[in-house]
Amino acid sequence: MRHQAKHSWRFLGLFVVLLAIIYGIGSYHFASNDRFLPNTKIAGVNVGNKTTKQATTLITSKLTNREFSITQNGKTLTSFNTNQTGLKFQSPSLKSALKNQNSWAWPLHLVGRVEASKTTKFTSTTTNSSEFNKLVATEAAKLNQNRTAAKPATLKLRNGKVTTTKATQGNQIDATKLAASLKKALNNGKTSLNLNSTVYKTEPTSSSTKAASDAKLAQAIANEKAVYHIGGYTVTIPKTELAKWITYNNNQVSLNQSLVKAYVTKLDNKYKTYGKTKTFKSTLRGTVKVSGGLFGWSIKLDDETAALTKEILKGKNFERTPVIQGTGYNTKKQIIGNTYVEVDKTNQKMFIYVDGKLKLKTNVVTGLPPKQTTTTGVWSVWAKKRNATLRGNELDGSSYASKVSYWMPIDDTGIGIHDASWQPTFGGTWYKTHGSNGCINTPPSVMPKVYKLVALGTPVIVF
Repeated sequence: MRHQAKHSWRFLGLFVVLLAIIYGIGSYHFASNDRFLPNTKIAGVNVGNKTTKQATTLITSKLTNREFSITQNGKTLTSFNTNQTGLKFQSPSLKSALKNQNSWAWPLHLVGRVEASKTTKFTSTTTNSSEFNKLVATEAAKLNQNRTAAKPATLKLRNGKVTTTKATQGNQIDATKLAASLKKALNNGKTSLNLNSTVYKTEPTSSSTKAASDAKLAQAIANEKAVYHIGGYTVTIPKTELAKWITYNNNQVSLNQSLVKAYVTKLDNKYKTYGKTKTFKSTLRGTVKVSGGLFGWSIKLDDETAALTKEILKGKNFERTPVIQGTGYNTKKQIIGNTYVEVDKTNQKMFIYVDGKLKLKTNVVTGLPPKQTTTTGVWSVWAKKRNATLRGNELDGSSYASKVSYWMPIDDTGIGIHDASWQPTFGGTWYKTHGSNGCINTPPSVMPKVYKLVALGTPVIVF
């Protein structure tokens, strides 16, 4: 019995020594030959007993040419080959993984796989980023075909009251988020990606907060007291109009520019004086209607539309005068005013009124009818010049150059008021046979007084 016991202990001792020798040889083998321990798995690829170079080749081969599927709730939604991603495995991190492995633990690797990536990070990079982005865009488009988009917070306006709706979450895929998840899955050697809400397009929760703020602004706009002062008239924009103009696009309160401009145009058509027939109480012929001429003002539509929009969007009560263009604007509801020059072609007379009082009257000679008659209309004196030379053509085509001491143009074709030393007489019917080329010929003795009385911008009524 003692002999058997000694024999058993001797055998056990030899076995332990043998295991120690095997264990030592194995540890030395993996430590000295720079090989991964058996069953080491990186990025889902078994690289046991491989050098870093061999592991890199194997991982690259596996990762860049395998079927990859995108799933949700256990259902495969789409799939593609990883060679379409343009991703290439980088090997430097494998050396770190090899360095950090415990070669003395090799026996444990014989009975189970160890995921080195749990403790060692490694990366992939795109050899062709456009190729990867194109794939992601294509797959996202496929996935979104029957999905519901997220809805932003919105404003609603009804009967002058503004209400909001909160932003709602949809299930459409965000391509950027999908790209990040795909890269992570590919880096980890996965062969599938299970979709969840982390890759959905989201409507920022801040949009609901902003919508509430915007609703407050929109309501303030709808309740504004917006007042215009136009040519002596006061106009309040109806609140029903303001409410119609409010828009809410791209999370921004704004105004419908077409509707705003239409309203400004409506005001312009009603109150402007430019281009409208003027009713005028003449000195000798009673009340007359005079059409034509450049005198008058109107609203500068584009500039006023922009200015009005800016004012309304402040959400505060305001009063304003529109942006005006032209001549003769006043706040007394007057079209022509009380200071003007009256040229009566029928009676061949000119009258000058200042502040409603007749300051001068004189005979004149107007244009020779029928081809050179002085143009009817309401004009204005836009320049004053001493000692000018007037040039033009006669009816027969010959040119002329007439020197004058006083020159006051009134239209855009060269017609004006000036002295005419060549005229032997003024008034009566002389104009019918010796009329001017269109200008208002004035006696030289009177013209200095005319020049002094008439300021720039004074209306000139020719009828």
